[in-house]
Amino acid sequence: MNWKELKEFCNQLSEKQLQRKVILWREDEAISNINAERLTEDHYKSDDEDGCYPESEAEEPIELLQKVYSKGDPILWEKF
Repeated sequence: MNWKELKEFCNQLSEKQLQRKVILWREDEAISNINAERLTEDHYKSDDEDGCYPESEAEEPIELLQKVYSKGDPILWEKF
């Protein structure tokens, strides 16, 4: 799903549905504490890592890392 598809889906919801909490169903759990934001800096990962991190936390030269998200990209994330 891309952001346009998500917007089109949300546009079909009633006002009552739009006021409800967002839930992401997974195979064995439901994630309900979801936040949306735009990234404030580029995010990178190295080849041997699953996750990513902001440029300000990079311990290696940026040239050796793979850029996975750009500053300003929208994301949804689980608040732990």
